[in-house]
Order: sequence, then structure tokens, then C-alpha cells
Amino acid sequence: MKILLAGSNSYIATRLIPYLLDKGHEVICVARDKKYFLSQNKQKGIQVLNGDLLRARSIEPFPVKIDAAFYLANRLTQTSGFAGLEALSAQNFMDALNKTHCTQLITTGELNNPTRNHIEDILAAGRCNLTGLQLSMVIGEGSIPMELFGALTNNTPIVITNAWAGAQIQPIYIGDALTYLHDCLLNKATYNHNFDICGPQVLTFKQMMLVYIATYHQDEKPNIVILPSLNARLASYLANFLSPINYPEAQSLLGNLKFDSICTNDTIRDIIPFECVTFKQSLRLIHDKDEQAVHA
Repeated sequence: MKILLAGSNSYIATRLIPYLLDKGHEVICVARDKKYFLSQNKQKGIQVLNGDLLRARSIEPFPVKIDAAFYLANRLTQTSGFAGLEALSAQNFMDALNKTHCTQLITTGELNNPTRNHIEDILAAGRCNLTGLQLSMVIGEGSIPMELFGALTNNTPIVITNAWAGAQIQPIYIGDALTYLHDCLLNKATYNHNFDICGPQVLTFKQMMLVYIATYHQDEKPNIVILPSLNARLASYLANFLSPINYPEAQSLLGNLKFDSICTNDTIRDIIPFECVTFKQSLRLIHDKDEQAVHA
């Protein structure tokens, strides 16, 4: 299958590309800087097109014969100004994609986040069938949640806010998210529908912190202090600990912790039935991979 992928540098895309290649698909990535992208991605079989989605004239023509496409461009911010840039990016992509024979477009968004609706409206107006997947917190090696857990548990006491502590989340392991993304490809039952993609458990953020501590700090007794709100000291610490690239995304994640992130439309399980791993199992898988990398 020939698959086009936009948003090639997003967390999910960097995991999806090798997954698709391993499944035998031909992958064409749209990247702002072709040379830089190839220097960072050594997998064989990737075709790369130059294209800054904010500048329509910079986008190389897409191959006409495309079976499916993924639009995984990172959400910028929740402000109106950046929302306009997001819309421009999506519209430029769709203008280029509409010139192809693409059958299906798959996009992802954050669960229970209505700010993404304007993007899906633009994508849905295209010629191909749209599948929208709304993901809860994605847990995987190098993901923003894992960096955040690491940052928060790096000091004692562990400080979180009251709003975060009680937020209910249904996290999904990156491997399970990739299975859903792949198995939606040219699956007619998913055409022109939106689905919630979550793991099997609903946990509070505090419960997730305790499971993380039990996995990565087994010899330490958890000491968690809950603040009424995010104070300047904690915000400054997170800004210094997290990389400059990831901190804006971490801010977005923390902002979303004001709301629950739970599946309300899990009909995807009837279309693509398989057993997702639990949060504890996902941490163990990541921990084991980290250990193998250290001893390799």
C-alpha cells in the first residue's frame, strides 16, 4: 500500500513510519526540510517530499497514485492566532491531496478537545474518506507523558496540583495506538467516522504517578504533595527540566489535565477487536526496553 504521511516529526509519526515499513508499505513523508529529515531518519524505503504546510508554494506535488494518507501535524496551541495557522496548514495539505487518487485520510486529535474540530472540518471537506481518531494520553518511549512523569518524580517531595491529581485518564500504549492506526487503513467500516482510542483502564493522574514510581523508583517511598494550583516555582522547574522542544507540548498536556480524558465512543473495538495492555504493563514494556538499551 502506498501511504502519504504529513506531520512526519510528530511523536506518533516517528513511531508509525517504521511500523508501516515493517508491514511492507511504501511510505512517502512530507517534511519541511528534506535533507534534515533524512539525516534524522535512517530507515530504508522512505520517500521524502519537501513541503512547509504553511507555505503552499513550497509543497512538492504529491504522487497521484496514493492509497491512503495520515495527517499527524502537531497541534500548535489553543490560541486563536495559532488556530488560524493550523487551519492554513490543513487547507494547504488538502489542496495538494485533492489532486491525488487517495481513498482515505486518517487524522488524530486529543480526546475531548473541541479546539481540534476546525481542523477536522477542513479535512472532511476533501475528496477522500476521513477517519478521525481521538486519542487519550499516549504512553511510550520518549513520549511527553513519560518525560513529564520523569520530571515530576526527579525531586522529593513530588509536587502536583489538585486539578491534576483527580483528573481521570484512560491512557493507551503507543504500540496499541499504532495497531489502531494501521488497521484503520482502507477499512471501509472506519470511513467518515470519528472514534475514541483509549486503553482498558481509567486511572486518576495521581494513581498513574504511583504506578510510575512503583516501576521506576521501586526502592523509594512515594511522597506526593498536592498544591491547590500550579505555582511559579513548579512551572519554572518543569520549564528547565523538559527540553525546549517538548515543554510547549507538556504545557498543553498539563492544561488538558483540568479535564477528564475518557472514551465515550469506543465502537472502534467492535471494528478492530484486540486486547490493549494496561498502564502498568505499558510502563513495564518501556522499562524493559530501556534496560535492554543500557546493556546493549
